[in-house]
Amino acid sequence: MCGIAGYFGLDSDPGLLERMALEQRHRGPDDARILLDAPVGLAHQRLAILDRVGGAQPMTSTAGRYVLAYNGEVYNYRELRTELEALSRTFATESDTEVVLQAFAEWGPAAFDRFNGMFALAIWDRHTKTLTLARDHFGIKPLHLCRVPAGPDEGPDARDAWLFSSEIKPILASGRYEPRPNDRTIYRYLRYRIHDDGAETFFDGIERVLPGEMVTISADGIRRTMFSRLRSDLLDSTARGNGYDAAVVEEFRQRLTKSVALRLRSDVPVGTSLSGGLDSSAITVAIDRLLTDDVAATSAVGTRQRTFSAVFPGYRNDEERYVDAAVGACSHGVRSHKTRPTSAEFLEDVADFVRAQEEPVISTGPYAQYRVMKDASEYVTVMLDGQGADELLAGYVPQLVVHLRALLSSDRRSAVRELIASRDVLAHLAAAKTRTLLPRRNSTPNLLGREFCAAHATESYAVPTGNLRTRLVHDLFVGSLPALLRYEDRNTMRFSVEGRVPFLDPELVRTIFSLSDEAIIKGGWNKRVLRDATDGILPPSISRRRNKIGFTTPQSEWFREQRDFALDVFRSPSFSQRPYFDSAAVLTAFERWLDGAGDLDSMAFWRLINVELWLREFIDGVGALPVPSSVQAA
Repeated sequence: MCGIAGYFGLDSDPGLLERMALEQRHRGPDDARILLDAPVGLAHQRLAILDRVGGAQPMTSTAGRYVLAYNGEVYNYRELRTELEALSRTFATESDTEVVLQAFAEWGPAAFDRFNGMFALAIWDRHTKTLTLARDHFGIKPLHLCRVPAGPDEGPDARDAWLFSSEIKPILASGRYEPRPNDRTIYRYLRYRIHDDGAETFFDGIERVLPGEMVTISADGIRRTMFSRLRSDLLDSTARGNGYDAAVVEEFRQRLTKSVALRLRSDVPVGTSLSGGLDSSAITVAIDRLLTDDVAATSAVGTRQRTFSAVFPGYRNDEERYVDAAVGACSHGVRSHKTRPTSAEFLEDVADFVRAQEEPVISTGPYAQYRVMKDASEYVTVMLDGQGADELLAGYVPQLVVHLRALLSSDRRSAVRELIASRDVLAHLAAAKTRTLLPRRNSTPNLLGREFCAAHATESYAVPTGNLRTRLVHDLFVGSLPALLRYEDRNTMRFSVEGRVPFLDPELVRTIFSLSDEAIIKGGWNKRVLRDATDGILPPSISRRRNKIGFTTPQSEWFREQRDFALDVFRSPSFSQRPYFDSAAVLTAFERWLDGAGDLDSMAFWRLINVELWLREFIDGVGALPVPSSVQAA
């Protein structure tokens, strides 16, 4: 795992590259190098995972034509290397970096679709004077792009230049971009709770390279195309005709185990993020079984797996008993590490957390992961977790609703059976929906600035409702997973840890989408094939658990414990002067909520606070407020 940065369209500027690289040194503390080859400059920060001696970057091909700066891991690099050696390609290192470079030299951009892994890369072609940027199929690794004016040294006829980087902070440190907020993104985040759903970021003029996208930049301009066929293939996929049986479950189990084994390839220690939910527990027991069945694959794990968890004793969302149950299901013994964040500690960390994330987050939930990675960094350099399973296997109630609607239009009898079987899950959704239909004096739009709302009155956000598959694809590539992957990337890399996500293996994903819908939802159970695959391996308290909590914090309780902090933010001059908020309405709504009379939840107030702290940190340049003297110990 690493950090990359660079430019196209500028004269050689080592100072610029060094400034950009310094801002993401945490992504790669093991080595730092740059390449100057006007009009291109490349910077690389290395976190050495594979072939720690070889694999330095930027890496130049044997003939000198291509130069690569690469962030990520391609897990099938050994298999690709064998294929390339059969084509007379030779190798000087044991790194996956050299395989990526040789693959591009052999196959060009078609190589990207062969990679099973996570990557964001830049390749400079010295012959054609073309810079190629690409990001993996799911967007697990970040890559940002920004057009900037050419400087006076580039001459009067110079075109605009381009900056790119893994994180956003290097672009801010370049001296060639003036930070400014993207009001449209802010509105959609505050109004619809959506973000990271497209190329736009919270910074006006800075964009993301999208999952599966390739960007080519040359003297002729810029071109953006999709190299990945995965998303379109999933939308076009049809279920096999052999139904759902024990063979399907076994195939899924083998595919998942293979994916986990691939992601254990490492020359540094590997651990597991364990929340206590089904997905991370499935990864944990898969590794435990590999310790018996494939010792070679688990060399980086050691003889005993290390798991890392955030627990919240005394709070409603504490999942420590499930963490312990998953650990107890492992036969090889587990070193179980637990961190116990408090609301006071959150406020001590909030400025660093906001800066690490670079853009607002949907709740304080990602802070739990932040703390887990901080703890894990003392023991391991690589962490596996269960990210992506909810989007693949309908882990969210709205996905169930889409499935039921589709059934109602095609098979009413089956739909009625599913409705009855799902009545406990749907009851919670119905209660929440009922609350939203009641008159709401303090709904989110009423807390926003009037002119701000008027300027974005045409904005809307809709999700596919036609069938389960289209909704799952939407959540994988637009509505849910991109944000979660951003949280994970920033939380892991803040502490120089590489995060790996076995559920986001392209072959595993294709296998899941080849199954019938009843492999996903049946009899009121979502994630059916995963539950069946872990029956007898995980205890029923996990594999047959109904109440999903998610990897989060006790946010509502924390807000009440640290109410003075929130009030300090809402009463601050900067908050009241923003065009985004109606500060008087916000204060009234928050005080009503504290009294138990409000009709909003704590997530609405967190979004307001997060935008304010983000503006202070990145736009105003004053940093988030220090923790006030009124912080309560908890």
